[in-house]
Parts: sequence; structure tokens; C-alpha cells
Amino acid sequence: MLGLLVVSGCMTIFNAQEAQRSVEDKANGVREEVAKLDLSDRSLKELVQFAMTNRPAMVSAALAVVDARLALREIAADAPLVSYSPWTSPHLALSSGYSESSTPDNKIKWRTEGAASAGLSLDILIYDFGRNASRASAQVERVIAAEHDFIQTGYQVFNEVSAAYFDLMECDALLAVAITNQTEFAIHLKEAEDRLAAGEAMKLDVTRAKSNLYQAREEVIVASNSVVTAGAELMKALGVDVSRGTRDEVYPASGAALASVMRGFARTEYGVEPAFNLARTNAPAMAIARAQLRAASRQVDYAIADLMPSVSAQVGVNWADPLWVWHWGIDAVQSLFTGYRKTTAVDRAVVALQGAAADVDEAEQKLSLDLETAIAVRDNAQKKLETARMTVVQAREDLGLVKQQYQEGEVSRVDFTEAVSSYTRALGNRVSAFYTGQRAEAALFAIIGRVPEYREEELHEK
Repeated sequence: MLGLLVVSGCMTIFNAQEAQRSVEDKANGVREEVAKLDLSDRSLKELVQFAMTNRPAMVSAALAVVDARLALREIAADAPLVSYSPWTSPHLALSSGYSESSTPDNKIKWRTEGAASAGLSLDILIYDFGRNASRASAQVERVIAAEHDFIQTGYQVFNEVSAAYFDLMECDALLAVAITNQTEFAIHLKEAEDRLAAGEAMKLDVTRAKSNLYQAREEVIVASNSVVTAGAELMKALGVDVSRGTRDEVYPASGAALASVMRGFARTEYGVEPAFNLARTNAPAMAIARAQLRAASRQVDYAIADLMPSVSAQVGVNWADPLWVWHWGIDAVQSLFTGYRKTTAVDRAVVALQGAAADVDEAEQKLSLDLETAIAVRDNAQKKLETARMTVVQAREDLGLVKQQYQEGEVSRVDFTEAVSSYTRALGNRVSAFYTGQRAEAALFAIIGRVPEYREEELHEK
């Protein structure tokens, strides 16, 4: 048995030292070479899966679960003999030593003598009136809270990746819209110059057409900057830094013309009340709050049990050359007066219990607010998208008509400019409404605690 204990201790020390060595380079700022990433043509589901295994937040949440389970194991090791795990009750200790002392042999000389000693003792906690069981029950609830926190972290990563993904899709689409706007004004400038050469237009028309084109180019630059920012945000959400590649290297743009293909989730229709009823029992945030409430209740049990006595036994053998001595005994200890420390601990545990109950109510109110907001954003985005689609159709017809009439000299340059601006503005509104709704759909998965339904629809808009 002693041999097994020694081997177990040596393995524990070896593993701990290996863990220390594994982080030495990182602690000293040394960075290892990493391969460049290529996530081109990956779906949102695949990007989320990559982030789940790459984000440090997921590693930290997983380690928190491991730590909570190890803490439960520590508590179980202190369980009394009358418990659910009596085999952990005995505490075996081995001691040894050597000492010398000097005594006067006569008035001039001293004599020094030494002796070796050793001891073996076994301590057993027989009964503790529920202290250990209460601590273990409270820690079990903390393990459950840590597990749900891990799940919630996963939903947060999903929501961050989804939001960044749809932001990037929107910025890519709006850049395509800005380029379309620039193309229209470039064509208009060419037509104005041709008409000026033919004597059918004034020089002012060419000057205004150039001004419109320059403004359109500025809008392209602004849209390009937005794409760069959104790309960096997606890399951050994925847990990728520049050493592993930039957006253009990791997730290059698809190059879809005029944002005709927009990818997103299937449309949902449920209202606030059904979603709230589901989320109350399913959302990780609510599961965490309730687990913490149950842990606080078990902590009250522990504080009450700590008022009770404890019963323990001890047996041991001591050797001090040349004597062998053994002893045993049973102790029953009851605290009589501790300056109200233990009774105050009960009162504090009750206050913590009431605070945890209030935290559950607050979590429900926050959940209700988050759901109402997300569903309102989703519904408004769906309505805006329907309107924007009709507006695009009408603006396209108006632009075609104005182009024809402008070439025939029946409308002014101002009418043409307004028609182009209305068309590109309608395209941008359609894109923004669609992706606003997609971000709201993704947020609802995370808030309610539903498994994301990765059914990305490719909507071919004309």
C-alpha cells in the first residue's frame, strides 16, 4: 500500500512539473511557429466548430469544470466513516526522526547520545453530523453550474462568431452595392462626355457627373474599410491572430456580384411568451442561477451541521529506541462558545441563500428583456426586408425608365442622380435588413439555449 502511495505521489509530481514546463515558453513570451490557416468556403457551422476548439475562453471554461470536479474529490476525501464513501475516511501518517542530546559526564567532559524514532498513526472521523455531506452537495451544484457555464460559453462563442460572420457578409454585400453605384456613375460620366462632344449637353453636366463619380469612389473606400474591420472582428471571434493569417488569407471574400447570394438561417416565427417558457428551463444562464441557489441551500445545511459535535478515533504506534508504544482513543468534540462565530455563519448562509434566490429572479428578468429585444429586432428586420425587396424592384424600374428618358433628353441630370442613389440605397437597405435579422436569429439560439439549426439559405436576390 505504501508503495502504491509513493508511486501515485511521484506520478502526480511528474505531471505537475510537465504542466509547468509546457507553459514556460508562453510565460517568457516565446512564440512557436504556426501554419497559416485556410478556411475558405467554410460554412458558418464549420467556422463555429473551429472557434469552439480554438478559443481560449472554451479552454478556460472546460478547465473550470475540471477544477470543480477535483474540488468535489477533495471534499469526498474528508468523508467520515459513516458516509457514502467510508473508504476515504482513514488518514494514515508516517513519521520518523533522529535526535541527539548532550549531558555532562563530569565537570569537564560532556557526553552526547542520540536515538532514532518513528511513528505510524491512523485517524478516522467517525461521524460529523452531516458537515461533509452538505459540503459535497453544495460542490455538486457548483460542478453543475460550471458545466452549464461551459455550455453558455459555447453559446457565447457561437453568437460572437455568427454576429461577426453576418457583419462580414453584410459589409461584403454593401461593398458590392457601393461598387455598383460607382459603376452606374462611371457610365453616366461617359454618357455626359459623349453628349457634350455631340453638343447635346452642357459642360456643367460633365462636371456634376465627375463629382458624383468621385463621391461614389469615396463610398467604395469607406465600404472597403468596413470590410477590413469586419474581417478583423471575425478573425478575433474565431481566435485567429495575424501570425496565422489575415482575413484575405484565412477567409477570402466569395466575390458574389451585387450581394445576389445572401446566406443565413431559416426564418423563425415564435413569439416572446413561448420562447420565454422554453428558455426558463433551458437557458444555461437560468440553469447556472438555479444551481447556485441549490448550492447556497446546501451551504445552510453545512452551517447548521457545524453547530453539532464531531466524533473521531485514533490509533497509533510509536517507536523510540529501544521502546515500542501503541495507543488508541476516541474523541467527541462539541464547541460550547465561539463568540457567536458559528451561529453568525448560519445567519450569513441564510442571507447568501436569499441573495441567490434574488439572483434567480434577476436572471429571469434579464432573460425576458433579452428575448423581447431579440424577437423585436427579428420581427422588425423581417418587415424591413419585405419592404426593402419591394423597394428594390420599384427603384430598379425607376432607374431603367430614367436612363431611357435621360438619353432622350426628357429628364435632368438631377433626376438621374436621384434614381441611381435611390436604387443603390434600396439595395443597401435590403442587405442590412437581411443580416440584422440573421444576427437576431443567432442571438435567439444563444439566449434560449437551443441547438443551432445550421440551415443556411442561399437567397438569390435579383
